[in-house]
Amino acid sequence: MSSSKRSKATEAPDLLSALPDELLSSILSLVPVKDAARTSVLSSHWRHLWTEVPLRLDDASIEPDELTLLFNKFEWSRKAVSTIILDSRQRPIEALSLSRFNRPPLHPTMDRIVASAAQRGLRELTLISEIQPCENRYRLPLPLLRCKSLHYLSLCGCQFSRVMPMPPSVFPNLKELRLTAVTLHNDSLQALLSSCRSLQTLHFTTFQARHLISISSPSLRKLVWNHSTAPELIIKDVPNLESLMLDEGTTSVCPVVKVLDAPKLQQLGFISAYFGALQLGRTVFDSQIDPRIPKIEASPCQLKMLSSVKTLAIKMELDFDDTIPGLLSSFPCLETLDILKEESNDEYDSDSDIWDEKNSLSCLDYLKTVTMKGFSGDQSDVELLKYLVVCGKALRRITLLCSESITEKFVEIQRRELCIERRASSDLELVFLSDTESNGHLWVWNEFHNSSLDSMMES
Repeated sequence: MSSSKRSKATEAPDLLSALPDELLSSILSLVPVKDAARTSVLSSHWRHLWTEVPLRLDDASIEPDELTLLFNKFEWSRKAVSTIILDSRQRPIEALSLSRFNRPPLHPTMDRIVASAAQRGLRELTLISEIQPCENRYRLPLPLLRCKSLHYLSLCGCQFSRVMPMPPSVFPNLKELRLTAVTLHNDSLQALLSSCRSLQTLHFTTFQARHLISISSPSLRKLVWNHSTAPELIIKDVPNLESLMLDEGTTSVCPVVKVLDAPKLQQLGFISAYFGALQLGRTVFDSQIDPRIPKIEASPCQLKMLSSVKTLAIKMELDFDDTIPGLLSSFPCLETLDILKEESNDEYDSDSDIWDEKNSLSCLDYLKTVTMKGFSGDQSDVELLKYLVVCGKALRRITLLCSESITEKFVEIQRRELCIERRASSDLELVFLSDTESNGHLWVWNEFHNSSLDSMMES
């Protein structure tokens, strides 16, 4: 048998091409558009297959001088990403990410691109612009605001039109909205939220506002408020809100946060001494503004909202640990407690008797998981954790993310200091992990608590 015949006999069958076109199109939709376009050279069958796939475009992956494909021709030509969108025979656009149109002279081109995508089934849009003075910021075009297919919108350095279309014409099917360094007045925000009847997730990061911000949404489930300049945040009429994530960031403002009605709230954090005040229904955690020794006092818990909270995250600064007993007593059904220790050069003698004076907290009948990030074996850390070990009847796991080197001697000393042999729960597991991250921003708690910690434990 000749070598050519043996080669054909041993050649593996093309199982991929044998798959249904619908499945192949689904696979191609998951890869970058350039890679999908390259499949057109595989065979006559593949030549047109990729052209039926909805576009997912990211201009960060397409250099301005790079060869890009004209969708109305099957040849390579020097065109910018705008050509891909505007000259693509009206192909559906599923996702679009733009970050190359920062200068005002390019805004008209960006308007045409965004408007064209909005008319072609756009579901995900990310617009990233350099932070500029308000008069030079990119203003969203009206065709985008009326886009019915949009489900995800992320904006950075942009601004909304001061004249908002009347409800329900603005983003009627939007489910997730992320605003970073966006200029938006409270009245415009109210008009926006009243139109977004399907909104479930709302993120504010470096949000610029000089006056109070009020948030009301019957559909909202998750709210993230991170590093805002607004002096006051009022959250009301949010019957489905389940997660509220707060972080003061590095702003000098001590904001007042009021949650007036959130009966389904399950996840709350961070509670920090640097909030001017935190009000949950009728319960007020009021911080006395004192950079040395902040104090927080809690009124008696009489609201169902506090009983619904299952996960709580707190930051410990200076003697903020002295307020933790009052905090924990306000959340009687708590199951997960996450503690972030803030680094400080100041020295403060913690009152170890605060835990001895507490007979029992009602949350100890439910508390299952405790995580402390930044554990170093300080007296305040040990006294708190020892109390939880000795009194936590339902505790299953305490995870300590240590700022110190983890050695056998260190672990032995800490287990002894925490009185692990006297643990109230026979199922309690004490885990020591190295803390390789020092960033204390909100995303650390969110991503770490939900994913990284679980993956580390599994490994």
